[in-house]
Amino acid sequence: MAQVNGFHIAPIFSKLALSITLIVLFPGIFMESYGQLLEKYGQVGFVPPAQWSRNSGDGYLAFTKINQESGEFGRIILYQEEKSSGSLDVDFKEDWQSLIEANYQPKDLTDFSKTSFNSEWNAIIGVAPFVYQNQNQAVVLVTLSNRKQKISYVFLSNTTAYEKELEDFGSSLEFSFSHPTAISSGEKPISNSSPTQVVIDQQILGKWNRSASVSPFFSNPAAWGSSGYTTCRYEFFQDGTYHYTERNFGYAYEDIILVRENGQYSADGGVLTITPIESQVERYGKKNGGDELGNLKEKKSRTLEKVAYRYKLHYFEGIGQWNLVLQADRPTQRDGNFSSNTTFPNAWYFDQRFTEVNLLK
Repeated sequence: MAQVNGFHIAPIFSKLALSITLIVLFPGIFMESYGQLLEKYGQVGFVPPAQWSRNSGDGYLAFTKINQESGEFGRIILYQEEKSSGSLDVDFKEDWQSLIEANYQPKDLTDFSKTSFNSEWNAIIGVAPFVYQNQNQAVVLVTLSNRKQKISYVFLSNTTAYEKELEDFGSSLEFSFSHPTAISSGEKPISNSSPTQVVIDQQILGKWNRSASVSPFFSNPAAWGSSGYTTCRYEFFQDGTYHYTERNFGYAYEDIILVRENGQYSADGGVLTITPIESQVERYGKKNGGDELGNLKEKKSRTLEKVAYRYKLHYFEGIGQWNLVLQADRPTQRDGNFSSNTTFPNAWYFDQRFTEVNLLK
């Protein structure tokens, strides 16, 4: 049995293989037992290891834990899903060369296994020792493929102390490559209770702005005049909550209209579900007649509107910007009419320009 730094690496391999087998044979059963927040990276859901530091780069998300006293460490690297070559063997070979050999210069594989789970997903797991800074370590590569997409993740460690965290991470993985049709569901009752499972997509965290000509949403178009602006902003947080802020300003209109909304969201399988808990519309006078909030004139609650959007991130090469694209079957109360940009039908486009501008002053 192969050993690295005095410990056996074969038990790590066998436990990982068992975890992966259970994931695919019994999808979804682990999330109920975890009771933790499921995050999303691309189309892969996972529960992050607790108290591990996090960092990300081009095409990967990593978690690291280091015991400063003993020098023991563990690192998990989840890579962005990619198009499969159509062959699991080729996918694994390419991963091993680009992810493992290029970065760690390992010795020969000490464990290798190919597993057929069902008619769609298969996996190859490879384990090898390598040396880093004169210290013996082990690297584990897992490549999963359905011959259309492939998912790869790597475990690195110099100890067995973090086996449980590695097993838990592998057991939490969920794959969602379906693309269900999203519909607006504003007519349905809204529950203020927390959802049983919240899925987070790391790529949409933070603030996203959309600006347009002044909105006639709260008044007739003639009252707004022909010049002004509307800025809408979503801010998505790590804990599955969101804030929505909207500012409506028209030069010919005597007031400034703000919308403040907060609630919960989930991003899974290409569908972003927004579930508001509180939504307020506020009307302010203009301080000194300019674009600054004066006295609050009116504040009222707005009907809560739960909406499931189809969403995607799209890069517009001409302007060099990523956009968060939301689509629905019909206009919504929150977003108004669809954008005139027809790159995608029935869509609104959000970017990350000017997100630090204070909409509430």
